Amino acid sequence: MQLSPELLTQIQAAIADGTLVVGNPGGRSPIRPRQLHDLTLLPTKDDPRPTWFPSAEKPRNIDVSKTYEFPKLMWKGDTGQEITVASAEEQATKMRFGYVLTCPLAVELDPMEELQKQFSMLSDEDQLAIRKATYENRIETMVDQLAKLDQSQLDAIFKITQQARKKVS
Repeated sequence: MQLSPELLTQIQAAIADGTLVVGNPGGRSPIRPRQLHDLTLLPTKDDPRPTWFPSAEKPRNIDVSKTYEFPKLMWKGDTGQEITVASAEEQATKMRFGYVLTCPLAVELDPMEELQKQFSMLSDEDQLAIRKATYENRIETMVDQLAKLDQSQLDAIFKITQQARKKVS
């Protein structure tokens, strides 16, 4: 449909002076605040607005507070493949084959757990080497920090450590 330039200017003028309202905001079915919060309201003679129903078939008074465990989603533990199970027996069977109830791709691992897992996979010699390197790194860091202190601060730290050793022994 082609609109002529004259018709377009007439429409723009009508919109500008208010004689033509685009979208008809004062339309025949205003939304009332209660209709935004209660979707189960039925139309009345004074309120003919259409309402929302979960189904077109009766009864329309369903209990939305009931929840059902099945069907539910499960995921393959290593690949993340998603499946749907319909019963507890099927869920138990799938769990034996490596399916889990939380998506493995969406679960973030705790950094400490991840480090512990990686550390436990190392050989005993490698674990010992890492412990020695960590210990030496801590000593170097402490020496660097102590080097920045003046003599009175060093005396206070040594005094506190001597008192702590006396309490332990």
